[in-house]
Amino acid sequence: MNILSSTIKSLNLESEQMTSKDVEIFYNQAMKFFKMGEFKKSLELFNRVLYIDDKFIPAWNNKGVIHMELEEYSQALECFDKLTFLDMTDDLTWYNKGYVLLLLERYPESVRTLDYFMAKYTEQDDYYKYALYLEAKCYYELKEYDKSIKLLKDVLSIDEAFSEARELQSLVLKDMEKK
Repeated sequence: MNILSSTIKSLNLESEQMTSKDVEIFYNQAMKFFKMGEFKKSLELFNRVLYIDDKFIPAWNNKGVIHMELEEYSQALECFDKLTFLDMTDDLTWYNKGYVLLLLERYPESVRTLDYFMAKYTEQDDYYKYALYLEAKCYYELKEYDKSIKLLKDVLSIDEAFSEARELQSLVLKDMEKK
């Protein structure tokens, strides 16, 4: 019997017979499918994990990421909302939520969420840099060009080779000239 067959057989068990060991098994199998790009299979297993333990934070996070990969942004937002309810201290949840809100074109909410992330996040790493960029993108969409340019200058001071930030900066400057 192969791993997938045994996993499917295990999926047929009743939830009251499930244990934390089952959660771990389903989660690990879901992660294997996730890493292989088998998002639908992975999602099924994450759902099974959450059926057994609806407070299992790593499954909510990865489920949200999968929904983002599948461009199912509303479902991704539901996952990240659940995560912020379960653990308000996880910084990357706020980053992911801000990103999803941008993708949903909910720019003011995205800005607030990304601001919250950056206020809590102490490292000046790629997540911080991208959060600045995403917020600049929101301000561009809101036609608040001055705020967008300021953030883009901050981004480029961290990484002057950040091509997406340079492209956005060009767009913002072009639109500011038209104004």
